[in-house]
Amino acid sequence: MEGENKKITKIVINTEDELTDIVTNILESSNERIILTFAEESDLLISPINLKVVQETADEQEKLLIAQIIKNPTGVKNAHTVGITTIETTTLPTDDLWEKEVEKRAERLAPKPIVKEVVEETPKEQDKDDEVDKKTVVEGIISIDEDLPTVNKEEKQEDVKDLSTKDFSSLKKQEKDSLPSSKERVLKNRRKLSPKSKKLLISGGVGALVLLGLITFIYYKTAPYVKIKMYIESREAAIEKIFTGDENIKEVNFEEGRVPIKKESVEKERSSTVKATGTAYRGEKAKGEIMITNYDTDGCPDKPPIILEAGHTLTSSGGKIFKIDKQMTFDCSSIGPQVVKITANDIGEEYNLTAGANFTIQNYSGSKMIGLAQQAITGGSKEQYSILSQVDVNNAVEELKKIAIEEGERELKDKSGGSWEIIGDSIQSDVVKDSIKTDISVGSEAKETTLNLKTTSNATFFMKDGFDDKIAELLTQDAQEKNLFETEKDLELTLSDDIEKEITVVENTPESTKIKLVAKGFVKPKIEKATVIDAIKGKKWEEGIKILKGFVFSEKETEIVFEPPSFPKQLKYFPTRQGRIFLEFITDTL
Repeated sequence: MEGENKKITKIVINTEDELTDIVTNILESSNERIILTFAEESDLLISPINLKVVQETADEQEKLLIAQIIKNPTGVKNAHTVGITTIETTTLPTDDLWEKEVEKRAERLAPKPIVKEVVEETPKEQDKDDEVDKKTVVEGIISIDEDLPTVNKEEKQEDVKDLSTKDFSSLKKQEKDSLPSSKERVLKNRRKLSPKSKKLLISGGVGALVLLGLITFIYYKTAPYVKIKMYIESREAAIEKIFTGDENIKEVNFEEGRVPIKKESVEKERSSTVKATGTAYRGEKAKGEIMITNYDTDGCPDKPPIILEAGHTLTSSGGKIFKIDKQMTFDCSSIGPQVVKITANDIGEEYNLTAGANFTIQNYSGSKMIGLAQQAITGGSKEQYSILSQVDVNNAVEELKKIAIEEGERELKDKSGGSWEIIGDSIQSDVVKDSIKTDISVGSEAKETTLNLKTTSNATFFMKDGFDDKIAELLTQDAQEKNLFETEKDLELTLSDDIEKEITVVENTPESTKIKLVAKGFVKPKIEKATVIDAIKGKKWEEGIKILKGFVFSEKETEIVFEPPSFPKQLKYFPTRQGRIFLEFITDTL
């Protein structure tokens, strides 16, 4: 509420500000000059008493005070009544105005003496000892909200003499013995005090006491301000339930453990082009004739014949495999070389051999049997080409299946809305059996081919109307049954909005569907600020603290701060005025 520059403190008064706020700001100001700015309507301008208190506070602190009252004639009038200098513009006061305020403050703090000539009394009315030639008496009179006393009509009115040239020291010396003593003068003046003067003095004293009492009462009623921080714990409640899904009911029935469900299915048929990446070779096998000689004659003539069946394996000196085309027999009566036709084990030019190539015979060492190509082995050739492989088909199926299933599941999820919500883990998708087809068979020569397949996606939905409300009831009920706050009170609990829930299908057959619900949330006691404030406002300090202890719902103690700190301890209380008790709830989550 306060802004400062080098010389002036400007205090802006708002509608809700009170007298104590202004007094506090004046006391805390470090500048001599203070401007009170009333830019809004304020109850402080309604009564001159409030403004009088403000002015006296400024005078006591030896500060200059000017009120800036905008568009409020009543406030200006009341300020003038108590002698506060005012301006009605938004500009700052001029230096001349501040100088005038210095003079006004000096007059308030030390009023100019009123010089009154005392007329000499006749001998009949005065004793000789009291006779003085037109003695002059100076009296200082302070009047509060009253007119200054006037001279009695019967007394003679004369102009005041010029006292500036009077030698009072000489007079004092000359008439020392003739002047009455101080005690006598006081007694004499008391005797001479008129009834009206006495009445004025009494009225002034009573007025001062009334004003002091009024200021004290206003301070007592407006100064107290209480700030309270009340901690409320928020504790977790959790439930885990199994429900039966029922396609024949329309409302959630947690009491019987039944939830309305429905099942949806989506079928997608997709096709794509498959590029053939498999490879195969075609060509001719090399052929020729070789001469095989048997050197194993040990045991003849009784030795049994050696028979080489058709297809018996031969290996060239270069490591190429060949096979004989027909059966060969070697016995003791037919010792010597035999010619036989051979064919390469595989296609390719690498099986073409030149004449003179040697061959080993499977199961026989070179010292027992050997082969020799007398002519070149020729005719071998090989050519590579593309075929549709099983890998090509499998990869294409996986890619196409993924696209089709994503489309199907997205379509199912789009059906979730309104009264129904899909159960995420209930979605199941797969390729329809025997739906995978290609234009050509695997292994066939091709550059590319077309793949076709079909998928189905299925999901279960539950009716969500009233479902979250039932979950909230179950969580609150669980918290009450477990007595989370360990109190004998029947607390009304409130549940946080951020409830976490997980719904899964634990059984899904044509005969039965079981749904599992796991949910958790945080609950805390329900308590209204107005309830607490209404319970303590107007109460004595100790009584109010005792009441506040009955609202404790946390291990942390309630923090209570009373302001102002200088307020008498025995007079502390909880104020009744609107806004003078500030209550803050702080939630702790365990």
